[in-house]
Order: sequence, then structure tokens, then C-alpha cells
Amino acid sequence: MHQHSFGIKDWPFNLSDSALAVTSKYVMNGERPILTVIHDDEDDWQLLCDTTNDPEDHMLICMGCIFEKFPFIAQFKDLPKSYEAYRKSEKRAWKRAEF
Repeated sequence: MHQHSFGIKDWPFNLSDSALAVTSKYVMNGERPILTVIHDDEDDWQLLCDTTNDPEDHMLICMGCIFEKFPFIAQFKDLPKSYEAYRKSEKRAWKRAEF
């Protein structure tokens, strides 16, 4: 297990900061923005750029690490299971919907 730079009081989610999430290598290397956030019915999270469906482009990362890199995801702490938040581009507003 590794450490994160934020304090425990700054952790917004109701799950461990070491819980795993799916994202893409394009998000993590800064090439693409997060355009979809999914909180599935099994309490798993996906933070995706919506540019690839290739499994080789996806990666597992702990929620703490993706929160450190993208602290704006704290706004999704209350996203219910089986819901997604999405936007068409970085300049557009987030929408939420059941999926």
C-alpha cells in the first residue's frame, strides 16, 4: 500500500482511498480529459475519456491516486450506485443519469 499527499479529512468518498477504479492511460498521462464518471451497481468506479474501448488502453488505479491528480472528482462523492456523470467536452457542464 502506498501513501497519498492529502489528509484523511480531505478524502471525500465513502470508500477506501485504496479502492480500485478503471481509467485510461490517456487520462492518466494528461492526453485526454475525464468525460464520464460511472459508479456501477457493484460500487465500482470508472473515470473515462470516452475515446477508447480497447482493454489495453485501460488501467486500474487507486481512487486516492486519481483524486490526487484530478481533485475535481470530489464533486461525484454523492453519485449513487448505477449512475453516471458525463459531459461532451471539458467546457461543458456535467449531467447525471441512471444507466
